[in-house]
Amino acid sequence: MRINTKNKLWIYLTLILSIVLDIFSPEMIMYWKPLLTLLCLIYWNMALPDKVGITEAMLFGLLLDLYTGSLLGLHALLFVCFTYACQRFFYQFRVSPIWQQSVILFFLFFIFKMVFTFDFLNVTSGMNVSDLPFISSAILFALTSSLCWPPTVYILREFRRKKIVT
Repeated sequence: MRINTKNKLWIYLTLILSIVLDIFSPEMIMYWKPLLTLLCLIYWNMALPDKVGITEAMLFGLLLDLYTGSLLGLHALLFVCFTYACQRFFYQFRVSPIWQQSVILFFLFFIFKMVFTFDFLNVTSGMNVSDLPFISSAILFALTSSLCWPPTVYILREFRRKKIVT
């Protein structure tokens, strides 16, 4: 098997594992659980921007849309936008300290949650964007996602060093 194909398979394996963890997580933590698929996409886009890009973001976003039953293309659109932003500001983002990357991701995940309010199927009845419970759940979601960034980076970096040949 060619090295390029083998590398792609390892990357797709981590993305598939992250989407499985996103899909089969308990229902009670769904509102504040970090979106591991997007975290993995951002990491691989930052680590190997020539191997993971917009196409993978679209593919895994559509897979998540199909399973969750959200508006078709909403995850995909947001994943593509975030992947594009990471590719556009690749050099600035990659050299930043891990805590600064987490702060940037906090704001990106907060925006992600706010955009998801327009998916009317996932908004609970009686909850509005300006409601304190929704804002607090969006902040909690962004906070847990940004706090999961450092472990995600370290785990996937070790995985990349052991399995992926560059």
